[in-house]
Amino acid sequence: MTPDQLVNKYSSVIRDMSNQGEIMAKVGVSALTFIKQRVIEKGEDAKGSKYKGYSTKALLVGGKSFIQKSSADSFFKNKETKWVTIDKTKHLGVLPGGYKQLREMQGRQTDHVDFSYSGRMWADVNVISTTGDHNKGISIIGSKTEEGNDKLAGNTEKRGDILDLSQKEIADISLAYSLNTIKIFKKNGL
Repeated sequence: MTPDQLVNKYSSVIRDMSNQGEIMAKVGVSALTFIKQRVIEKGEDAKGSKYKGYSTKALLVGGKSFIQKSSADSFFKNKETKWVTIDKTKHLGVLPGGYKQLREMQGRQTDHVDFSYSGRMWADVNVISTTGDHNKGISIIGSKTEEGNDKLAGNTEKRGDILDLSQKEIADISLAYSLNTIKIFKKNGL
């Protein structure tokens, strides 16, 4: 190979690498997949620790606390339900088993914290970076809406950064990025 041919091949590699948007979009999707699998399926933070379990401290609930009308009806129609009045207008039921009991009443799992009561927060979490960000080597995961940002911020404040990646996840994503980079070199005959 002549020096000019080598320069042309490296120029092609540089051109392909400067348009790395597709690779970075895949990096973001991979990171999000790792996070969701670990947190939702196992209830673990990025360091491999289980999140502290759901609260069993008594909880005041109203109709909007429930996502299933049948669960709300059975709770509010139960003669043993204790009631509290707040501001002389709000009548709330006392749920003695706390948030854990509320989840159980809705048919939600309580073996581990998965940050998934209605599912809206996780549905809102996505790769939110732009193609321009990706072309600069940046991939951002976050919420697409203000409601999602509020939920994510509240959960992060209580439990730590739930969108962190573990060291193994970072290594796996780095390996995938490296393999994609190698493909660019091979594509250009290097």
